[in-house]
Amino acid sequence: MGTKYRKQALTRHRARPWRAAAIWLVSSTALAGFAVSGWPPAAAAASRPAPAAASRQASAARLVISPAVQRQLRALYAAYRHIPLASIAPAASGPALGARLRRGADWAMIRWQPSSRAGLAMVAGFQDGAGTGTFTRAAGGRWAVAGLGGEPAGCAVAIPATVRRLWHLPGCPAPARPSLPRGGGAVAGGTALGLVAIALAQAGVSDNPPVTSFSGLDCNPYTTLVGNPLGASSKGCKTSSNGTYFSNVQDTSEFWCADFTKWVWARAGVTSGLATLTPSAASFYTWGVDHGETITFAGTPRIGNAVLLYPPSTKAPNGSYADHVGIVTAVHANGTLNLINGDFLGSSNISVQYNTNVYLPTWASQVEGSPGEKWAFVSPRLPRT
Repeated sequence: MGTKYRKQALTRHRARPWRAAAIWLVSSTALAGFAVSGWPPAAAAASRPAPAAASRQASAARLVISPAVQRQLRALYAAYRHIPLASIAPAASGPALGARLRRGADWAMIRWQPSSRAGLAMVAGFQDGAGTGTFTRAAGGRWAVAGLGGEPAGCAVAIPATVRRLWHLPGCPAPARPSLPRGGGAVAGGTALGLVAIALAQAGVSDNPPVTSFSGLDCNPYTTLVGNPLGASSKGCKTSSNGTYFSNVQDTSEFWCADFTKWVWARAGVTSGLATLTPSAASFYTWGVDHGETITFAGTPRIGNAVLLYPPSTKAPNGSYADHVGIVTAVHANGTLNLINGDFLGSSNISVQYNTNVYLPTWASQVEGSPGEKWAFVSPRLPRT
């Protein structure tokens, strides 16, 4: 999210999502469970299999990335994105991942956050995986930037499969647009069910022109539809349409997970304090607090909620920086969720992607590329909720 400068300077590369796009399961039972107390259930958590250990025959081994090397890579990251080194917080926001191939290069992946000196546009430019740098070097060579991590982590970079497995990174399948359920009838406006229907109807809306990395344009209609508050550029962008929702909208290039979520909320009937919601995902926290919500990590999800992802080092939810914001579309009794996410990268384009049966304790960490990713929920407080 940001202007052309933010796209290139702040987000010179980015990778987005992976979403295991699946069929649309908007059943009455899935949506009726607006909340499941004690979520996720202990039984569900206990039943989750631990990530498979790397095979003894794997061709990649863990590599320790020392503090000195991390400082070197931070400088490379700043130069790669053409941003001041002072705009990057000096400490990594999660574990520094390293790998050494038995017969090849070394690889590293490190996440950074914006510093207190970074303005709103630059803060937005760290979202959706753009704050993660992926690096490589040949045996005996110098480190170089391979690209940005993106969401899901590493999907815009040709990271060797053995390294991806070692780091427990998710796959990057092509998203599929879910088909609408038949015979469901009209959904009342101003309700959580109505919000979910609007959100799911956006699945498959993609960047135009199509892109397969975050190294250049990220042209989307939602930034335009929410008024383009940061004045992002539309140069090189085309137009987008989506049925009765919008037609021939001039796309704008910006990181757009928050723009998408804001547009869905507004379309569903949220009217209070919309100016508080900016291209920064963390602005949803500020909006929630302004509307009397007590927001903590984890918490109990409800359909229509915004779900904020925070770096592992974050002490408490805040309005300064979050990695990403998406929307909860279903809450299941087994502790999993269905989500809709804007600005996610698949194998063929960046798009709105639908993820089903998501178990946040593992999914969030995989998508962002480091263990311990945290999350919080914010209610849209719809007039008919």
